[in-house]
Amino acid sequence: MATRRKAKSRKPAPVVEMPDISPEQIESAKKLILGQDADVPYQVAKRFLTETLEMTKAEANATVVKLYEEGFLAGEKNVFRLPNVESRYGVVRGARFRDDFTVMCQDDPDTIIPLNPDWSVLPGDVMELRPSMCRTQPRIAGMMPRIQKRWVCKLVDEDQWDSWKGWIVRPLNAFAPVLMVMEPQDGIPEFSELTQSAFEVELVEDSETPNVRGDIKCRFVKIVGNRFDPLGEIAIAAAEYDLPVEFSPQTLAEADALPDEVDPADIRGRYDLRDVPFVTIDGEDARDFDDAVYCQKEAEGEWRLLVAIADVSHYVRPKSALDTDAQRRGTSVYFPSSVVPMLPEKLSNGLCSLNPNVDRLVLVCDAVINDKGETTAYQFFEGVIRSHARLTYTEVWDALQGGNTGKDAVGALLPNIETLYELFKVLRKARKARHTLDFETVETQAIFDEDGHITGFKERDHNDAHRLIEECMLVANTCAADFVSLNKRETLYRVHDKPEEDRVRTLNTLLGNYGLKLTDPSAAGLSELVEKTRDNPVLQTAILRTMSRACYTPDNIGHFGLQYEKYAHFTSPIRRYPDLLLHRVVRTLITNRVVYSPTVVIDDTQLMAGRHARALGSRPENKKDGPSRQTREGRHAAWAHLGILCSAAERRADDASRDVMNYLKCQYMIDQPKKQYEAVVTGMIPAGVFVSLKDIAIEGFVHISRLGWGYWEFDEKHLTMESAEQMERYRIGDDLTVALEEVDLENRRISFTVVSHGNRPRRRRRY
Repeated sequence: MATRRKAKSRKPAPVVEMPDISPEQIESAKKLILGQDADVPYQVAKRFLTETLEMTKAEANATVVKLYEEGFLAGEKNVFRLPNVESRYGVVRGARFRDDFTVMCQDDPDTIIPLNPDWSVLPGDVMELRPSMCRTQPRIAGMMPRIQKRWVCKLVDEDQWDSWKGWIVRPLNAFAPVLMVMEPQDGIPEFSELTQSAFEVELVEDSETPNVRGDIKCRFVKIVGNRFDPLGEIAIAAAEYDLPVEFSPQTLAEADALPDEVDPADIRGRYDLRDVPFVTIDGEDARDFDDAVYCQKEAEGEWRLLVAIADVSHYVRPKSALDTDAQRRGTSVYFPSSVVPMLPEKLSNGLCSLNPNVDRLVLVCDAVINDKGETTAYQFFEGVIRSHARLTYTEVWDALQGGNTGKDAVGALLPNIETLYELFKVLRKARKARHTLDFETVETQAIFDEDGHITGFKERDHNDAHRLIEECMLVANTCAADFVSLNKRETLYRVHDKPEEDRVRTLNTLLGNYGLKLTDPSAAGLSELVEKTRDNPVLQTAILRTMSRACYTPDNIGHFGLQYEKYAHFTSPIRRYPDLLLHRVVRTLITNRVVYSPTVVIDDTQLMAGRHARALGSRPENKKDGPSRQTREGRHAAWAHLGILCSAAERRADDASRDVMNYLKCQYMIDQPKKQYEAVVTGMIPAGVFVSLKDIAIEGFVHISRLGWGYWEFDEKHLTMESAEQMERYRIGDDLTVALEEVDLENRRISFTVVSHGNRPRRRRRY
């Protein structure tokens, strides 16, 4: 039997007597600390006092203790927080692994601050950053109140049940690998249903300011959808990206109250163009028709183009329920097999859609264009039209090529279509002359069977019939932007900035592997590069990624990609809120009404706190009372706010659509037999290379361990992956033969392994 050892008694800590500190010393210490331009940690303050005020270490320690007891600059543990120093803010950036989380400073994206892996934070959380003495980077002073309270989660594991706490769950977002505790409550579904489902949870926090330590607690809200079902995936994406799906009862009531057809009373005072043979030209699967076109030849070398756009602003009035829901959505969201519309179907597919052989209210852009593709005159007016035909791009292109099927579909309207095509050639020539950046990008379309199962993918056709309509819309958009600008009214311009220098440097690194270099990053130089690389899809994509993203703002800087000094979106008010706003401005001008001043009528807190809005300049934590809307500054601030709101909503919709498409690609590959595919390298990181299959629009990843048996090194400077043992090098654009390795449906990842490397040159062996 083991003997029990007697525990050692602990000696009490010796009592250290504090030296007496005079009031004068206290005041001197306060002045010294307050005179700094950064917060002062207690330990730094002690050293500071000994060096500057020539105190002993004991006196400095006693002074700091005394200041602490007085509550001098209190508010944080072990730090004197200076009142004259402004806080900055940073956003938690997620990663596939929790230890890789960082904080990005909002005002300086190049400042990245590491995060304590033990902290309970989620991507998107906002941290307060403060300058601190003896630190080159700001310190994290605390967390701001969380704005995103709801997350779409999954059950981690059937063994992750803690009877003391609850279920262990984690967000579906692959870049938010954070475990949370879903507390026991009534109404949680059975375990079997939870494991197959994505469900929404709401964070439960004891105070407004979250604690960065301890469990993140949440409660069950509802089942969102089945994680392994395509229809469920769309519902999951809508919930994960906070897409408004259901219209409010007030909105539906307003829509139901509208007539099924145009009220004759609404036609009075409008130009009657019902005898003009307008046509709509759209895709086969289109259901909402915003625009109709008509063109006639005037004098030699001159055309008159009429672009009629659905007059949505006549029915959707400011601050109405319809307007509120449209502003909340910002845009229609297009999924592979469905759409979440900005407006109820009563308007989007009915009363506002320019369906054939029915009266529709429109705003018309009437433009005169010369043989140089220049708009020499234009006017806007309210009208009523009756579309003479609903044509498709396929039919129009076939007719223009002399095909009988297309000619039968177009019928007697063929001369009008040919006149449009004649104008298109002139506009296309002008487009090239101004060095517009025309990329040969590929748009992927998912193919489903009758039961809704994914059967494959194909590239969407893009022919001159598509381009014809695009050029007509560009004319109307530029005229609308110019019209508002000349009348000194505000609106949301569609702006596109020139590429940033660091992106151009990255592009040149890639181009160097092909013996190319972009020496002139102007539109002319980039346009020339686009033409040189027309047959290389990888380089075309790389050039496109070098470009800045277009956005909406009342501050016009022009459109770099299209090479327009003034450009705005006017032609799609059924599916884009900025177009609806521009229509309202144009209508006030042509009807001599008061200046239209927009209003934010929704609670946009979460969207404006998201990463897209922050990248566009939103700083909700700095929110202060701005200027009155009755002033010019106040009206401009409202436009700027809506610009960020609409741009963020557009990018949110793109993310949701892309996420669903990635899911469908994974689901498709799961059902494919194990075989080899021809692929091309599209990117690389230290962990491996990204590839795109040639025959089907599928992207995936080859881990570095699947490139070959040698040791591989990533050369960031030259964007290559090299192996001295195999004397081989991978570069972007290389041809590969790959085999399917794994499909991770939950994380939307497809992994391949290299079977053979194309005809890339081998490296010399290093000795």
